[in-house]
Amino acid sequence: MIELPKPVLDLYEAHRAMCQHFSHPRLKFTLDGRLLGDIGEALVADAFGITLCEQREGGVDGRALDGRTVQIKATQDVKSGPSYTPGKPANHLIFVWLDFGGIVKRGAHILYNGPEEPVRSLIRKSAEDWKFTITLRRGEVRALDAKLSNDQRLPRIR
Repeated sequence: MIELPKPVLDLYEAHRAMCQHFSHPRLKFTLDGRLLGDIGEALVADAFGITLCEQREGGVDGRALDGRTVQIKATQDVKSGPSYTPGKPANHLIFVWLDFGGIVKRGAHILYNGPEEPVRSLIRKSAEDWKFTITLRRGEVRALDAKLSNDQRLPRIR
């Protein structure tokens, strides 16, 4: 698990306060999307020594110390797996669940750390004609992670 820094926790608390203030059943003010993804990328890049790409590259967020391309996916949804849009695959995937509220323990929980291809193979099973965003099942991704050996994982540096 990667600890959440104070500014990220402050953002979460401000989000909760905003939701309580407006309390409209249709408005969720979710942090998912680019903000959540960028928080996940920053936390994972720091923990694993990944150099993030200077400009967005479809399907690749950065490069590991050994040169592998890396895709970083994040969610705050307790039930969700990673979401994919069509793009080129990376060599490696790190998928984290951001537990802001302390459901288990506040932090970025690493749910998958291994080659991206096995995870992408789940997309082919889910979509005959893949044109839009597909969110994979968290349980399937976790099951793939459980089969990985330590040499298939990127080592943490922090």
